[in-house]
Amino acid sequence: MLHTRMVPVALAVGLVSCVVAVAPAPGSEKIRLTRNASEVSTCSAVGKIIVSTSGSSARTEFRNGVVGFGGNIGLVTNGPTWAPVEGIAYHCP
Repeated sequence: MLHTRMVPVALAVGLVSCVVAVAPAPGSEKIRLTRNASEVSTCSAVGKIIVSTSGSSARTEFRNGVVGFGGNIGLVTNGPTWAPVEGIAYHCP
């Protein structure tokens, strides 16, 4: 009897965790994302970013990561720029 009650609770917790939005960090709206490596050829790499969310939250989390590393542009190496999965934060002059 105890197991039948736990399944709906576990399912509800799992569904709620899928819709958690990521809040933008201050300054993240100024971060530019690109897939073109030549745009960052004169810049300094400051950190690797791996995103743990998906959809529009992924873009926000990626930009937050760039800000966290002190960068101003993010090179997306995996996934589209609207939902990046991995990339590198750069600081460009």
